[in-house]
Amino acid sequence: MNRKRLLLICLLLLSVSFVTIAVYSYVQSHETAKPYWLVSGGYMTYEQVLVWDNHNDTEYMTWNVTRLGDTSADVDVVSHGVNVTDGNVAIVKGEVDSTINTVTHDVLSSSDPTYVGQKWAFWIPTDVKVGSPVDILYGANTVSRSESINALGQERDCWVLEYNWATANMKRWYDKSSGICLKILVTLYQQNITITTTETAVSTNMSLKK
Repeated sequence: MNRKRLLLICLLLLSVSFVTIAVYSYVQSHETAKPYWLVSGGYMTYEQVLVWDNHNDTEYMTWNVTRLGDTSADVDVVSHGVNVTDGNVAIVKGEVDSTINTVTHDVLSSSDPTYVGQKWAFWIPTDVKVGSPVDILYGANTVSRSESINALGQERDCWVLEYNWATANMKRWYDKSSGICLKILVTLYQQNITITTTETAVSTNMSLKK
């Protein structure tokens, strides 16, 4: 093998090595990067409108980042739900503190043990499209469609996840640019009562790209 051919082979191998390193570095940086908007003290507040029979009630739900580490975050969630007993509907307030892996979205620990080991439900990866598999607290599913909604006082393009169970169904709208859940619609059927809860993001201190 002459020196010219040997030199060309060496240059080719060197080029392949550089490309491999560049691709590996790109993948690693994306796999280990926390969401761009995530900051300590960041919060998202939703207006909760609960409707059943002739009742209409408005409450609020907020999740707040109380601590932010390199790959984990402590998130406090305060929300309202319903409890149906003997045909009577009562609004109940609940609070859950959880530690989230900001890269994998796994719930590492939580004041509600049923959350541990599940995927966090308030944000999803941004590299999805219609038909992409997405795993959150309520189970693995696929993105059903793209839809524009009004949230935070503006139009936001979202991905939609839909769930159907025997006694309830749920739709969740996730912002395309940030992955944050901006709207939730839950219909609950219990004891011949239909309860609809609509939760829409109304305020935040985090910067979301358009």
